[in-house]
Amino acid sequence: MKCWILAAIILVLAVPAVSSAESSERKGQRLFAGCLKKVDDKETLKTGQFVCKGKRDPAPFGGNGRACGDCHMPGDNFGISTDRIAGLRRDHPLFYRGLDEDQNLLRNHGLVHVVVAGQVDEFRQIPKLVHLQEQCDKRGNCDSLGLLGDRVTNLCAFSVQAVTNHLSKTPRRIPGEDFRVPTDKECKWLVAYMVSDLVADQDERNKKR
Repeated sequence: MKCWILAAIILVLAVPAVSSAESSERKGQRLFAGCLKKVDDKETLKTGQFVCKGKRDPAPFGGNGRACGDCHMPGDNFGISTDRIAGLRRDHPLFYRGLDEDQNLLRNHGLVHVVVAGQVDEFRQIPKLVHLQEQCDKRGNCDSLGLLGDRVTNLCAFSVQAVTNHLSKTPRRIPGEDFRVPTDKECKWLVAYMVSDLVADQDERNKKR
C-alpha cells in the first residue's frame, strides 16, 4: 500500500515538469514567430511561414517589426530560400529599410548584414536551424553555430546577437533604444523551442502540445 501511494506521489510530481517543458517549447515558438498569442499551426503548415492566432507583436523585442521567424521559416528548414523571398509581399518585415542591409543582396540572394564587433562585418546567408537538436544540448551549448562555425556556440548568446543584428531599429544597434535584449527566461524558452522536436522534425504545425 505504501509503495502504491509513493508511486502515485511521484507521478503527480512528474506531470508538472513535463507540462512545463512543453509549455516552454510553445512559449519559445510564440516568441520566435513574433505572435502575441499562439501560433496558428494549421495556417503555418499551409503557408510554410508562421501565422499567428490573433494579433502579431508589432515590435518583437522592441525592435523594427521583424521576428526570428521572418528569416527562419518552417517551410524552408527554418532558413529562407530566394524563391520564398521572391514570393513575399513588398512590405514584409524581412525588407525593413532602416538597417544597413543591401536590399539587392537581400531580395535576390537572401544575404543579411551580420555584425559582431571585432569578429564579423559582412553579408551572409541565413542559416537553417533544422539541425540544431543534433548540434546542441538541452541547455543550448552547441558544437558550432552559423554557416561558417565562427560564431558563439551558445544558443542564448547567439539569439542575443541575432536580435541585435536583425531586429534593431537603426544601424547604431543600441540596447534599450533600438531593441531590447531577451531576458534570461525568454532565452530559455527560445532555446527549448529551437532544440525541440518541433523544429527538428519540421512537423511542429501538426503537433498538439
